[in-house]
Amino acid sequence: MVACRCEVLNGLSGDVAIDYVRTHLQHLRTDAMGRAVHVCPDTQLEWYEEREMGGYGENVLILRRAR
Repeated sequence: MVACRCEVLNGLSGDVAIDYVRTHLQHLRTDAMGRAVHVCPDTQLEWYEEREMGGYGENVLILRRAR
């Protein structure tokens, strides 16, 4: 189990974001913009999952904490 860092992080990207989604966050819903919204089971903070094009044409996962 991953230690909760939701209160100190604002965003994650790449493999670290993928690991955090898989091991800590829970899928909550999909918003009107088509983004997956996840929630922290410890703090109830919400996170938005976004995708951006990275180097070499990779589709990179970006997690942004909701305000």
